[in-house]
Amino acid sequence: MEEKRVTFAPQDHIDLYEGAARRFLREVLDMDSNECLITDESYLSDFSSCGMPDELADKTSGLKELYAAWDVWILGELKSRYGLEFASTAMPLLELFRDLEHYWHCREH
Repeated sequence: MEEKRVTFAPQDHIDLYEGAARRFLREVLDMDSNECLITDESYLSDFSSCGMPDELADKTSGLKELYAAWDVWILGELKSRYGLEFASTAMPLLELFRDLEHYWHCREH
C-alpha cells in the first residue's frame, strides 16, 4: 500500500505579514495566531464564523445562513475599523494583510 503524505501550501509570502496577521486575528477574529495555520493560499472566508458576536448568530440558522451573516459582519468590520471595502470574503489573506499594513502605516505617519 502506498503511503499517503500531507503537504501544506507554502508560507513564504504570508510570513512577510506576520505582524498584520497577529493583530487582525487578535483584534477582529478574537483568535491567537499561534493556534491556526495560515498559508499563502488562505482566504478570509476560510475563517467563516470566527469572531462574530454571539448575538449576531441565530442558533436556529443553518450553516449557509451563519456563513452569510458572518460575511456581512466581517465586511462591515473591515469597513468601520479600517475603511477597507471588499466585495467578498473570498479574498486571499495576503491581500487583506497587505492592505491592513498600508492602512496602519498611513495612520502612524
